[in-house]
Amino acid sequence: MTTGLLALAMGLLLFWAGWNHWRYRRQETTGVLERMILNAAGEEPQPLTRLDWFLKYLQAILGFVLGSFFTFIGVVVILNELEIL
Repeated sequence: MTTGLLALAMGLLLFWAGWNHWRYRRQETTGVLERMILNAAGEEPQPLTRLDWFLKYLQAILGFVLGSFFTFIGVVVILNELEIL
């Protein structure tokens, strides 16, 4: 049961991360740590390259795919433990 709950939680977290990446995919965003480093150094962020844009889309797609997979696995394990399947 614990394995199913962990897989379900991880799946929902990955799906949520994929949703956030997809929602903000066209905006130039920076991470919290990167902003803190840039503020401490007094620098401006570099413009995003083609690779950065590709990786933003890839993170969103992988979040959706892996989130759905782990959510499905978690539900199957939980239902199997409850002997519904």
